[in-house]
Amino acid sequence: MASGDNNFSITLDKFHVGLSPLAFQNSLTEYGSGGHASVMQNVDVVNGEYVTQGAGLANLTNGTQAGYVTELIQFIMDKAVSDNLTYAIGTSKLFSLSSSAVISDGAFPHTITGCTDGESIQLLKGKLFYFYNKASGGDIGTFNLATTFDDDWGSTVPTGATALENAIHPSDKKEDIIVFGNGRYAGTYINETTTLNTTKLDFGQDATVSDVLYNAGFWYLAVNSGISSGTNRTEGQIYLYDGAAIVSTLTDEAGVGMQKIGFLYRVNGVVYVAYQDLSSTGFIIGYLNGRSISPLARFTGTLPTFAQKTLYKNTILFLSSGSVYAAGAIVPELPFHLSQIADGGYATVGAIAAPFGTPIISSTDGSSNFRLAKFSGYDTSSAWKSIVFEVGAGKYKAMIDEIIVMTKTLGASARCDMKIEANQGVDIQTTAKQITTTGKRRHYFNNFGMTPGGIEDFRIALDWSNGSATNDCAIRKIIINGHFIQSV
Repeated sequence: MASGDNNFSITLDKFHVGLSPLAFQNSLTEYGSGGHASVMQNVDVVNGEYVTQGAGLANLTNGTQAGYVTELIQFIMDKAVSDNLTYAIGTSKLFSLSSSAVISDGAFPHTITGCTDGESIQLLKGKLFYFYNKASGGDIGTFNLATTFDDDWGSTVPTGATALENAIHPSDKKEDIIVFGNGRYAGTYINETTTLNTTKLDFGQDATVSDVLYNAGFWYLAVNSGISSGTNRTEGQIYLYDGAAIVSTLTDEAGVGMQKIGFLYRVNGVVYVAYQDLSSTGFIIGYLNGRSISPLARFTGTLPTFAQKTLYKNTILFLSSGSVYAAGAIVPELPFHLSQIADGGYATVGAIAAPFGTPIISSTDGSSNFRLAKFSGYDTSSAWKSIVFEVGAGKYKAMIDEIIVMTKTLGASARCDMKIEANQGVDIQTTAKQITTTGKRRHYFNNFGMTPGGIEDFRIALDWSNGSATNDCAIRKIIINGHFIQSV
């Protein structure tokens, strides 16, 4: 960073590294490289080459309370059932979705008799199975993909017909088998014999199956044990169960210890785990490594559930505290990163999925407003702040002489405002420098009007609130040049 006897130069680039590893506990962290962020709001670094505005949101046609979505959608199928068609479940209804609209065709939206809480959906052998809770207990409904619904199928039709527990019901399927969570139990449905067993595996009175995943011949069952409500600590285990789902014994297990598991997700054969340690800020995303979990990144927010994950550009998108996060790397040559990429809509988010390639998110304001929206254009409520760079030592402080910003060729109305935040964020540049002008790629700035006596440390703050939702202001590199001064 030093250049000559009295000068320094700092370059910010390689923004694909995302949030600093310590940003979760300190918004003024100095830990990281020139591409790491200490603070990030709705910013896209997944692209791997620059930092820019995250995706905006556009409501699906009829995707609000003014249309057909009058409740929070709890789960969205993450694949198309047929061309441009998938399904979702809310607190009382089953919905039919295209890539652009919530469909109303006489059959949909379908009100599920007695449903108070939709949970998950699976397609098996040409039939839709939907799991839900009622005021007391729960059930499984079926839809033949034509006109026939059987809302209480699980408790009345199959061999072993039984009501479900009133609990969360994550599920997954392979060939002709569905395995699902049912409170303390893991249940199975074998289509070949039309046999339902809602209590196939029993993990104990204080246990809850939080997610189910089929991978490479085994079912992975995430189980939390303990009192999960409030601020009570729970213990997480991941059990492996034979793919045939016939025996009542487990194959293997891996533990995360006194930490609560939110979801399991498979990418390229690797099983990722989101989990939370109540004794520390935020939660962790890691991967299953034999009988242990290898942590990858940590950040603040709420623990995402089985319905709050999807794949996007080879990264895991998930919901936390009303925001959308990305974890992973667009290509294997880049390091695993964590970033906050987009807003979730209203403050309370429900589910995320990308059945048609573009992420779709449900949310509510907790009152009478609901929305189902997809990524579209660019968000202007976007901001990024670098880590803090210490430039003062002993009797010396520093002055910033110039900053050169390299961008993509800017389109009309593309703009990002830049400020220097110095001395632990106390001294902030009064007037922002505007990174703008159609067709421009290199932007030169000086005369920042900072503390005359020099600064001890600084970070660069970027703000796209005056930018465009159509043409983004994507920044490739920032070069900060300055010199040291004697302050004492």
